Amino acid sequence: MRLSDAYMIFVFLAFAMYIVLDGYDLGIGVLTLFERDGLRRREMHEVVSWVWDGNESWIVLIALTLWAGVPLVTGVALPALYLVLIPMLWSLIARGVSLELIDQHEGWHPVWGRLFGVGSLVAAFCQGAVFGGLVAGLPERGGTFAGGPFTFLHHGYAVLTGLTAVALYVVAGCAWLYLKTDGDLQLRAARIGRVAVVALAVGTAASWLLATSAGSVVLHPGAGSRLPVWIAGALVLAAGLGLALRSFAAQVRNEWLPALATLAVYAGGLLLAGGLLYPTLVPPRITVHAAASPHSSLLFLMIGLGLFVPIILTYQTYGYIVFRGKVGASEEATPS
Repeated sequence: MRLSDAYMIFVFLAFAMYIVLDGYDLGIGVLTLFERDGLRRREMHEVVSWVWDGNESWIVLIALTLWAGVPLVTGVALPALYLVLIPMLWSLIARGVSLELIDQHEGWHPVWGRLFGVGSLVAAFCQGAVFGGLVAGLPERGGTFAGGPFTFLHHGYAVLTGLTAVALYVVAGCAWLYLKTDGDLQLRAARIGRVAVVALAVGTAASWLLATSAGSVVLHPGAGSRLPVWIAGALVLAAGLGLALRSFAAQVRNEWLPALATLAVYAGGLLLAGGLLYPTLVPPRITVHAAASPHSSLLFLMIGLGLFVPIILTYQTYGYIVFRGKVGASEEATPS
């Protein structure tokens, strides 16, 4: 294994941890837009407010590992994706500010509460659009982006993946609410979760089928060797979607099932994406090995990441242990 391949383990870990942890945060934020009861909105806020900042620490690690470890990727991708990356960053900032300011008021504040929901929706959509723009490919010439500001859209493919990301995060949000709450909010999460699972299944299937026709992704002659990875990914993804739909519909006693099903969906999707692209990071030509920093730089980064990633994992695990169990509505909350 090349050092650049080993380095990508840290990139993959940061990416996987971010979409799993902040994914349900964003999903719960989106769900507040569809909830009219101020008491339930406040309860959703309480589920997120204690952990959101730790969850978002992983996006900082994603940026660090990509910028320092594979600078050619950021050099090409950033100019191509500014139109979605800048709104994504502003929306993440806005939702972070709103989460803190909601705590300063009784009940559900109409302005900061709305900003929390809208910021979550915009961030989720933009993250999916970024993924779609990268998967479909970005033109480059001599290590620089050679397209226009709207090239990443690929005739609407990035919009499809953006909407699919919103559905994915809503499913994750419903699963987490089902685990962490009781009563009406839990039942409502199950009802919305069923619809979101269907939307996610449709969006995922469409995104996969249109990936090669949307842009410059090409299945090379050696792609047949990846067939076992695709089959495994598709089976895990389908099993996760089926289990999520069944557990939401049956409102099972095991409240962990929807969350476990969501993890299976994430795992299957990552297998499919990795099987389609790796070692290409920016189709059609920029690979891990071509984009990687010098050997000494990668070694230095891996030593630092090897020291600090366990610390991050430890404090986050401790935080989730401290705040385990059900979350009740705030005593100060009042219906809007």
